[in-house]
Amino acid sequence: MNRCNVCRSPKPNLFLKLGALVYWECHICGAKFLDPKNYVSINYEKKHYLKHNNSTTDINYKAFLLKLIEPMIDKISTNDIGLDYGCGFAPALANILKSNGFKVELYDPFFFPNKEVLLKKYNFITCSEVVEHFFNPYEEFDKINDLLDNNAWFGVMTTFLPKNDQFENWYYRRDPTHVVFYKKQTFQHIGFQRNWQVFFPAENIVLFHKK
Repeated sequence: MNRCNVCRSPKPNLFLKLGALVYWECHICGAKFLDPKNYVSINYEKKHYLKHNNSTTDINYKAFLLKLIEPMIDKISTNDIGLDYGCGFAPALANILKSNGFKVELYDPFFFPNKEVLLKKYNFITCSEVVEHFFNPYEEFDKINDLLDNNAWFGVMTTFLPKNDQFENWYYRRDPTHVVFYKKQTFQHIGFQRNWQVFFPAENIVLFHKK
């Protein structure tokens, strides 16, 4: 592996081998990521996502999404236009925002592959349980930066990395579609590379502000 998938720093360290699976760790941003040779196929990935139960009628799931929604609502207004990037086949987060009077476009490469929404600028973008699926995180964060208008907000929810000795048995790692894992240090570096301010309003939540 020549470069970190997240920040493009050279020569990441070999972190762990688990059978055929190989994980790398960046010595600059602290991200851990699966070797690309271990990525699942596109067909497997889509079938896996269809197993998700992402309904706003599920009280627990709605409470889960509110961890990201509530700090975002404090930063935006109903005059703003947002994008739920990687919304999945049942865009629950966007539906909650819409029910609160916010305007939200949808994009998902599998279920809402409308490329026209990627030609606009947005006042806010949300990624709920999405960034851990990015095969090319550096490129994805650059794409999101291009979609953000000036003074816009970008909200991310993902489970942050545990201690090194917990990684092997970590439930989040065991999902075959989860290929990259972040810590606060990683998000701070992502923000630094794009001149975003970085905030951590709750556990497993990061908000970026594009100044």
